[in-house]
Amino acid sequence: MTAVTNELITDENRTGNSLSPARLRELLEPRSIAIIGANTKSTWSHFAHSNLRAAGFTGELYLVNRRAEECHGQASYASIAELPEAPELAIVLTGTNSLPEIQEQCIARGIRNLIVLASGLGEAGPEGQALQQQLVDRAREADQLILGPNNLGFINAHAKVAAFAHMTELPLVAGGVGVASQSGALAIYLLPYMASRGVGTSISVTVGNEAMISAIDVMSMLVDDQNTKVIAAYLEQVTDTAQFLDVARRAREAGKPIVIFKAGASEASAKAAAAHTGSLAGDDKIFDAVCKQFGVIRVANIEDLVATAGILESYGALPGPRFGVVTGSGAMCALVADKAEASGLQLPTPAESTVRQLREDGLPEFAAVNNPMDTTGYISVDPSILTKAGDAFINDENFDFVVLNTSWPSNQFMVDLGKPTQEGLHRQLKNSAKPVVAMSFLPTEVNEFARNFAAGHGLPHASDSFDRGIEAAGHSVWWGQRTAQLAAEPQLQAPDAIAKPAGAEQWTEIQTGDFLRTHGVPYVPGRVVNSADQAVATAKEIGYPVVLKVASEDIAHKTEVGGVRLMLKDAAEVSEAYDFIVSSVARLAPDAKVQGVAVSPMRPAGNELLVGIITDPQWGKVLAVGFGGVLVEILKDSALRLLPVSPAEIRRMLDSLRGIELLKGFRGSEATDLDELAQVIFQITEVAQSLGEELEEIEINPLRVAGNQIEALDALIRWKDR
Repeated sequence: MTAVTNELITDENRTGNSLSPARLRELLEPRSIAIIGANTKSTWSHFAHSNLRAAGFTGELYLVNRRAEECHGQASYASIAELPEAPELAIVLTGTNSLPEIQEQCIARGIRNLIVLASGLGEAGPEGQALQQQLVDRAREADQLILGPNNLGFINAHAKVAAFAHMTELPLVAGGVGVASQSGALAIYLLPYMASRGVGTSISVTVGNEAMISAIDVMSMLVDDQNTKVIAAYLEQVTDTAQFLDVARRAREAGKPIVIFKAGASEASAKAAAAHTGSLAGDDKIFDAVCKQFGVIRVANIEDLVATAGILESYGALPGPRFGVVTGSGAMCALVADKAEASGLQLPTPAESTVRQLREDGLPEFAAVNNPMDTTGYISVDPSILTKAGDAFINDENFDFVVLNTSWPSNQFMVDLGKPTQEGLHRQLKNSAKPVVAMSFLPTEVNEFARNFAAGHGLPHASDSFDRGIEAAGHSVWWGQRTAQLAAEPQLQAPDAIAKPAGAEQWTEIQTGDFLRTHGVPYVPGRVVNSADQAVATAKEIGYPVVLKVASEDIAHKTEVGGVRLMLKDAAEVSEAYDFIVSSVARLAPDAKVQGVAVSPMRPAGNELLVGIITDPQWGKVLAVGFGGVLVEILKDSALRLLPVSPAEIRRMLDSLRGIELLKGFRGSEATDLDELAQVIFQITEVAQSLGEELEEIEINPLRVAGNQIEALDALIRWKDR
């Protein structure tokens, strides 16, 4: 057997379609740039030029205008051929129809890197798609690289290159958050919002139609970028799932968290995303599961993307879920408690030593020592109590990290007002033995004065509010825990291949069960019969009570056609049930091919699970585990993972189910060994992987779980059409 990992991809098995990070970096770090189609009347041209200057670009900047008119205060060239050198990047502002000619001129002049802003190509129907493909084919032939089309460009803050053709606040705050966006328009608002929250960017790239450079390519490059600590992405689709998983692995190994806001969570937004990008959006539930499985943080909106990236840039993985909060107002405490619970964080009670220390430090008796800690209005009498409370919480072993209710001063007046506690606060934020995070009560903008103040004092990120900050802290803790889990995961061995048995397309449920039982899956015994007399004889041999079910590969939901009868206790009931099933199926499913009626022992009541493995066209084989039987539609309680998946991860899937208490001895029932259950489910996944590409789906519903009695009662295997 060959070794595979839970990651699906290893360094030896990386996707061959991904763009080299070094080649992409060449486009993003130009020392000379030409703006082709420069025009004083064009806002695109104005911003492309002014943004480069405002960002501090010091390389050669050429303008090409067919009339050779002066543009934006500098001379221009009438053609690309007249440029005195081959610039390392060309920003192409011309219309769609002229693009092939412009491309040829760039190739002739030796220009290897293009940003193409024009829309009306891959996202605009067959004609536009054909033109886009023509440009891509020619670019590959000439070793040329195109960013876009239908995009706004990029900003490399550390290299002082703002090749971005729209209004934005420049120069950007340089920092450690790299951004990959499938939307150019979103970046218009995202980048200044990041600055307003004190979050700096390293490189921000908009990819548009992703003709040659995808958002995943950008993320891959950011993994290797020395200025990037956190990778933030806005996605509408994942164009290369294998590459995405590879980037997730590499980023995790490099200690760089990935934070993603992805559109398409609802059916309406998925359709909107497809219209925008010209591509289909995948199943959002599977993408959500992929993020959880591979240690990628998925957030619900842009504000959370920025808040989470800000926390992670300064603190990385916070060391644990237990945190203490020091505030100056009781109104904040309830909000903090609610948000903490929703974010998977804990608010332990302060240790007795913390209470004693605060009383010794002068905290009055009317101020209770709780968590969150309200220092009350007494801070007006003794402002130092804030610093003392912070120190006491920092020294409390019950807390993994501490949150202080504060923010950066927005003007000199606020600086002067905070001077009595400033030195202590800064010491706590920068030099404490555990992470100390500053958070505002309500959303607070970090203006230029505040950013300069924080930078001048070497202060870490301050979250703009409890509402965003606590959730961001929860993401940080989760990322650290998930990263540790994945690092400890064993390498799985690929199971030996199982050839598809002859005639498997016509298998009855009993034949499916026999096959699964042969390959290590516990399955209830049974036999297919073709008369009422045979049913009675088989029931007598098996022992009453029994179950009768129609045996047909064409009928997935047997109860809907009257194809199931339960708890049959004698020969008369079996005979009547056989006749009923045959007549009901003939009436309600007249076109179904029926092999007979299956007779199986009736098992006592237990918990019923659904274990399904489907083949997703984007992601491959996906395991679904949830409560089955009649509960599957009512509870909608399931967990998903890509295959391969380890028994330990399957156990975590079980623990994530809302109904898990049913398996842990709910109301005196016998508890199930969840590790044993995970092992049974793992064996089902092994069979699915062994069957290879010919398998379309395996569904076991129900998998009966009664204490440690685990047995499949019904199963369906579907094969791909060849």
